[in-house]
Amino acid sequence: MPISRRLLPALLLPALALASCNYGSIPNEANIDISGDYVGRIVGSDGKSALLDVTVVEKDLRVTGTVKSRDTGETFNVVGTRSVYNASPVTADMTAELGSGSVCEGGFTNRYVIEATFIRGSRYSGAGATGYVNHSVCNAGSKTYERVQFNSGSLELARK
Repeated sequence: MPISRRLLPALLLPALALASCNYGSIPNEANIDISGDYVGRIVGSDGKSALLDVTVVEKDLRVTGTVKSRDTGETFNVVGTRSVYNASPVTADMTAELGSGSVCEGGFTNRYVIEATFIRGSRYSGAGATGYVNHSVCNAGSKTYERVQFNSGSLELARK
């Protein structure tokens, strides 16, 4: 059944109202480039913190990074993905798997899962990020990774 010509203006009005409210789950804004050097810290539930130097490289929604502890000098690499383009803020999910020879999946002794939400610093560049780090250690008895408090906590990153 065709729509009456008198009804078309009435249907158009709600559509325009929703469009003017930017109705939708992902804002259509300029892409944020999260590549760069950051200084950061992890704050654990016990209040202790660790300072980090972080380098992030993104390409085609893939994210790689290098994390260096200022306290121990240890360096490890993280890999993951970022949220789709033109989404702001940008969320990056990354994993680092360290050590070898364990009975857990993949044979790693330690696993770090990182989620960081980068905020806009300028139209095209991220200023920094907040998020969290979950550190898990292989439990040989259960052959599963179990979360530990050490090196787990909230994450803060600021562009250098």
